[in-house]
Amino acid sequence: MHTLPFEPSVRPACVLERHAVVEVPLSEIQALRDAPAPAGAPSLPPRFLRHCDEQTVVGVRAVLEALASQADPPATLARDGVIAAPRLAGRITAAQTLAQVATAGGVAVSPHVVPQCSLHALASAVSVALGMHGLNLGTSGGPEALSEGLFAALSLVPTAGCDRIWLVLTEWDEEPALDAAGRPKNDPLCRGVALALAPCTVAQPAGITFALRPGAERVAAAPGSETAVAGGSGLAAFAAALALCTASGVIASWSHVCPWGTEIRIAAPPSVAGATSPPILREAA
Repeated sequence: MHTLPFEPSVRPACVLERHAVVEVPLSEIQALRDAPAPAGAPSLPPRFLRHCDEQTVVGVRAVLEALASQADPPATLARDGVIAAPRLAGRITAAQTLAQVATAGGVAVSPHVVPQCSLHALASAVSVALGMHGLNLGTSGGPEALSEGLFAALSLVPTAGCDRIWLVLTEWDEEPALDAAGRPKNDPLCRGVALALAPCTVAQPAGITFALRPGAERVAAAPGSETAVAGGSGLAAFAAALALCTASGVIASWSHVCPWGTEIRIAAPPSVAGATSPPILREAA
């Protein structure tokens, strides 16, 4: 993939209010289920995450960390919505359930399996835990969760009627390797990224913006203006690019091209990007 700068006529779809990235190895997720909320974030109901999928636990934590990341949390979340795009979630529980059915029959199936391993589980957990009454949507679930989650959120933020939409993206850095009983044999990292996205209300927003551009012919970047993203591809690269774009003067923007050709651009405002034309960040091929 390549750096593909936008024409000035492309209007941002939304502005980033706050975000957080949480990275937890599988072996530590169990302890995170009952961990207290970070200072400044709302507390969850007792044992709320007890039966949740591992990616749900990490995604909810990312939202809490984002709420605690600034000194001025929103006065209310009642008018917020949430879109979640987990990548290949629920597979550990599904494998363990199938192994139990083979040995003990249907009576061994927990009633929590279906609601906690469904595509809507992560979005619903965030919405219920934090009292959000806006849209509640699980999207993707497959290998292209990053692209499909970003596209869904940026398409809906301007028209959903919410104060903000929380986009929650989760994935394993490598798939859990399971034995015949569905027990993990490795300790992969689970990564969650939570973004609070608000509609743009002015022509030139002061914050980090996200924009969509259809898959039309694009203008090539100036020679020497591109910088390869560190940290590989997928959600890890997205998290790294987001950190660089929000850091003063590091990069001006980052481009992600969806499989169907739509480009998604994160751009820093001039006050953040600086006056010396910092590089554009491209996604690694």
